[in-house]
Amino acid sequence: MAERSGNGVNPVISILGAILLVIVCVGGYIWATWMGPVHAGKVVSMAVYPIHRELSTGSALGGVDGGKNVYDELIVVANVHIQSTTKKLPLFLHDMSATVTLPDGSTQQDLAASRDDFQKVFVAYPALAPQQKAPLQRDITMTPGQTVDGQMIFHFPITKQQWDQRKSFTVTVEFLHQDPLVMKTAGVPTVTVQ
Repeated sequence: MAERSGNGVNPVISILGAILLVIVCVGGYIWATWMGPVHAGKVVSMAVYPIHRELSTGSALGGVDGGKNVYDELIVVANVHIQSTTKKLPLFLHDMSATVTLPDGSTQQDLAASRDDFQKVFVAYPALAPQQKAPLQRDITMTPGQTVDGQMIFHFPITKQQWDQRKSFTVTVEFLHQDPLVMKTAGVPTVTVQ
């Protein structure tokens, strides 16, 4: 039988009481300071630029049996709106990516174009120039309550048909020390640039 302490309380009960008190205090602190979601956002609009090339360099250097080499690519320009919903802490926007789920269930992911590549896309593909807006920058600090709007560019080696039949397309914004913001694009206005 366990010995009783000087005040007549069993030491096991004293230890369990102390542990319970700590759990209640920590739980109360977490409940009182929990901030809920710290960010919100949406994809406002998208532009899609399909690229289809058939290259032939002669029968000796062409594709199978001297045929043409076919290259299909798709550039997706996404305009996004992000808001910091926290009232106390800054958010540190770190990176952006997008994931497309193709008709066969496979996925492809791409990081948003860097600042330098962002400008080069509009030079290389002048048809996209009317779509150009200010890019969303990496490694920015959002103050509590701040909103940012910007543009991201993604590149996928898929056909326009695969894009049209996709199962989903999501844009993800990663923050340091916070959960990522995943934005779905179902129903987002999308134009195809020719």
